[in-house]
Amino acid sequence: MTETTSEEQIPEPLLEARRLLDEGMLEQCLATLKPYWLENELDTRAIAMFGELMHEAGRSEVSRKLKRLSDLLDAHWTKTEKTEQTKTDDQSFAPDTVPVQESAASDNSSADDIPYALFEAGFGLIDLRQHELAVMLLERCLNLMPNEPTVNYEIAFSLMSLARFEDAIKHFQLVLQDNEDFDTVLNLSVCYTLTRNIPEAKKMIDKLATLTHEEDEQRELQHRKVVLKRLELLGNKQTFTPRDWQFVLYGGILLRNSEENANQKEDLMSIASTLAILKGLLEGLRIEFEAVEFYNPNARPLARILAELMEIPCDSYKGPHRPDRALLILAWATDIIGPHQAFVEHMHSRSIFAYGLTWQEPLPVAPEIAGLLADEAIMPWEESRAESIDEIVAKILERARDLDCDPDILRETQEAVEYYDSKRELLVLNNWTIFPDRPEYTAEVQKPEGKKK
Repeated sequence: MTETTSEEQIPEPLLEARRLLDEGMLEQCLATLKPYWLENELDTRAIAMFGELMHEAGRSEVSRKLKRLSDLLDAHWTKTEKTEQTKTDDQSFAPDTVPVQESAASDNSSADDIPYALFEAGFGLIDLRQHELAVMLLERCLNLMPNEPTVNYEIAFSLMSLARFEDAIKHFQLVLQDNEDFDTVLNLSVCYTLTRNIPEAKKMIDKLATLTHEEDEQRELQHRKVVLKRLELLGNKQTFTPRDWQFVLYGGILLRNSEENANQKEDLMSIASTLAILKGLLEGLRIEFEAVEFYNPNARPLARILAELMEIPCDSYKGPHRPDRALLILAWATDIIGPHQAFVEHMHSRSIFAYGLTWQEPLPVAPEIAGLLADEAIMPWEESRAESIDEIVAKILERARDLDCDPDILRETQEAVEYYDSKRELLVLNNWTIFPDRPEYTAEVQKPEGKKK
């Protein structure tokens, strides 16, 4: 690409991204630079700046790969421009033409390295969960290396992460033509499940059974069978809600199913409502606990309120084993990442309730009960307020008790009880024998339309 010699030649988004990067505003720089790069995929200025951004973010390996890609493309286009004087502006970067062959005689090494550099950079972006950018680079790589199974697989994986399951299926099927391996068949079964294609999901699970050898593969196979059984139970339902998907994928309970809860900011009344519904649901399902425990200080106010409502003791988490039956409270499910090994085993002595569960971030463990799905869950006591935590707890508790007779809360509670009572055998909650381990949370529950970011 031609060298930029004046600010007037630099697009405004790149100028703004540069300013933000120089000022150390990395998240804002990402928000500005990423859309521009997606629209101008081979603009080496964007690629190089993204590499700088990754370096500043401590991602030196990805930064190195992006710099190499940028350098190779720059060198390649410099050679091309010398032989084709008519291609001197940015239009020579037409997205559908990377004329590797045109400069092969003069720069074979550079041209031959470009597909591999595209793959390495794309693969690095997958590790950062930058799946849109990864797909962009990997599809470019696939144009230069047609029918390459590894590239198809990584594209399909990223498409899955973007909830583009039909597109992912096409690429996984191409991989399958080359080799029937466990991971590819597993991912196809997941995609068919998420597109509610029960016959194809069954075929993949049957095929998966012939490829299962290791213990962890056997566990995954059994999990897929249970997921399919849950899907078949709801098979006649026209449209799935987040509650349906939470049940199908993880055997989990979701208390707040309304679209209005998707991204709302939690206040005293919403917390009171959620805890009132939780109490009512447990009573309706006839599930009893002897104590409420909190994992960390941020969850302590929630645990105190729920313990008062249920009239049982409240205590802090002191380790994986305890003699009584407790409900462990998390304010935000990602808190479980650090000690997750202690919570993989599903024991009689403890169930897990996470007030907020992330839409997008996979977790090693799925809680049996979640209050709501959200991009974040900020509790009132995390913010600067005039009231003390004790005062906030007292206000929420008072509201929660007042909601015992609230018709809207009673209706929501009854709907939840009726929904889950008929599905007890396939719920993880209280089924320690059937589900000795909690499932992994793969963040595949679909947001309601209009709520996606």
